Amino acid sequence: MELLKEWLSGLKPTERVLDLGAGSGSFDYESCSCSIVSVDLDFGPALPSKPTIRICADSNSLPFAQRSFDLIICHHSLEHFKDFVPSIREIRRVLKQNGKLFVSVPDGYSFSDNLYRFLFAGGGHLQRFSFEQVTRIIQSETVLHLVAWRDLHTSFIYLDKRNFLPAPRGPLPGPFPRRMQWFGRFPKWSFFTAKFLLNVASRLIDRFGNSRLSLYGWALAFDSIPIPPTRERSFVNVCMYCGFGVGRNEILPTGVLFYTCGVCQGLNPLFRPNFEGPFKAV
Repeated sequence: MELLKEWLSGLKPTERVLDLGAGSGSFDYESCSCSIVSVDLDFGPALPSKPTIRICADSNSLPFAQRSFDLIICHHSLEHFKDFVPSIREIRRVLKQNGKLFVSVPDGYSFSDNLYRFLFAGGGHLQRFSFEQVTRIIQSETVLHLVAWRDLHTSFIYLDKRNFLPAPRGPLPGPFPRRMQWFGRFPKWSFFTAKFLLNVASRLIDRFGNSRLSLYGWALAFDSIPIPPTRERSFVNVCMYCGFGVGRNEILPTGVLFYTCGVCQGLNPLFRPNFEGPFKAV
């Protein structure tokens, strides 16, 4: 999100960011000059190259003093919190008076999120948000104001054979249910084919049918200063391999119908500029 990049680049070395529900890191730590604290109950295997304070803690009871952070980032983590309202109240407590908050969540009623929940028995998504619900609750509990948002489009990245294979020992990794283990018997190419067809079909139906099949969720920016919220342009070209969204000015076309992801070099179907932003404002 452009506003988030602006916020991060404007932070001083003496200021602090809290990455709440960080996993392996939910943004590019290396590009930030500020101090970063990441919090989770179970961190991912990858370690950020930038020195970072990592703390295992519950989002409902953060071990920080009041008004400790200048910016809090909750990137695809709020839907995993069992009691998310107390977590939002904790965000308000540890955020400075003029602090800022970034939240990204899935649309709990979208085709993509429902498919994910079906395949992975919920997949750890404990909350089902709508745009109006999540913005209303955050604004009422934090006294912050929505200042910008962006629609997020799915790439169906979770349709990967590796997500349907049992672990060498013990339970299957993540929330994957054993009753769905038979999906792992399909060849690798079948997952790519399903993912490719879903990406193409959802974008075409959105474009010509004014639907929202490719919508995954939203990126939301909240500030202490009340200004009219702006809607940033959405990226419908989202890599099927790494999930990186790319705008029309950064696309690297490979022929007429495909583009190469600038992050992982994966080959993806290309949706031309007139496909961007097909949805009406929420």
